[in-house]
Amino acid sequence: MVSDLDRGILMQFGKRLKTLRQSKNLTLRKMALLCNVEYADIQRYESGKQNITLLSLAELAKALEVEPKELLTFKDNNY
Repeated sequence: MVSDLDRGILMQFGKRLKTLRQSKNLTLRKMALLCNVEYADIQRYESGKQNITLLSLAELAKALEVEPKELLTFKDNNY
């Protein structure tokens, strides 16, 4: 079970991912084509419903043409 704190972290990550994806004018499907991650999984990451793996994080960063740490650059005042 995911705690409220953990849910907040997932939501912040998802918001950051969505912001970066939209800044590159990528739809979920277009982004999925650029990496080895299903578009439905990307959607779940963005909505904070699924915890991401390290390998998926690397794939998404590659598709967005950013360093993986850029996906983890978000603020959550709860931790």
